[in-house]
Amino acid sequence: SSGINAEWPLRPGEPLQESFSICGWVKKLRSSTDRWWFAYGSSASPYQDILIEDTGCTYIFNAGLNMRSKITAPLGEWRHLCVSWSLSSRAFRFYYEGELIGTKETASGKKLPIDGYMVLGNEFDSFGGGFEDGNAFGGEMFKINVFSKELTGVEIKEMKDGGICSEVELTYGRTRYLKWSDFLLEERSGNVTEIDVGCDNESSRWDILFTSPFLNKPLTQDMVNSLRHGWDILEDFVGSTVTERFIRHFKFYHK
Repeated sequence: SSGINAEWPLRPGEPLQESFSICGWVKKLRSSTDRWWFAYGSSASPYQDILIEDTGCTYIFNAGLNMRSKITAPLGEWRHLCVSWSLSSRAFRFYYEGELIGTKETASGKKLPIDGYMVLGNEFDSFGGGFEDGNAFGGEMFKINVFSKELTGVEIKEMKDGGICSEVELTYGRTRYLKWSDFLLEERSGNVTEIDVGCDNESSRWDILFTSPFLNKPLTQDMVNSLRHGWDILEDFVGSTVTERFIRHFKFYHK
């Protein structure tokens, strides 16, 4: 398990076009504002299709939702943040510590453009790039997940109440369209450091095997070499096919 400050471009697909939720655990380490931990920008709107800041300011389709007056963002403490939206509800909702604190109405028929890039730990100043140190998050983050549905308030509160070390998000299956483990595979830039967040349950590290480079494919030595520390046990299984049953075995017996 690790908390991360990173900048990784990633192209999402069509499942996010009409609904999404973005949730994760964030630890603020800088007192200044305008520190963005998540951003998505398309060719039509490179800067502010989706922006989430660590003190309560968010953007959806270039429209701001400023909730800084409603939250406290202490330094050095984990906080659960989540946003949700759907084409049908036309509501962009911002949740802080499991509670709904703000809603922004979006235009009828407005969909999320699907030709964009995602980044963790900064915002875009040009299409797919243009990062500035002054906007870098500079804190810690953990379990950032992108869901292809508009999560309900009950679902988001359950995620927060479960705590940073819970595995509530695993119950959403394929609805968890981009997993924390997916982001961990992407290219990094800037000052990136992985740390231990102190969770005893480490079974979520096996989620990476659900991603396309591994799932339902024969395990090769090159695959093993590409994985991070703590995976030496896979050496004994080279040649096995990485099925869902295979992954569940490691999640249960090798936490």
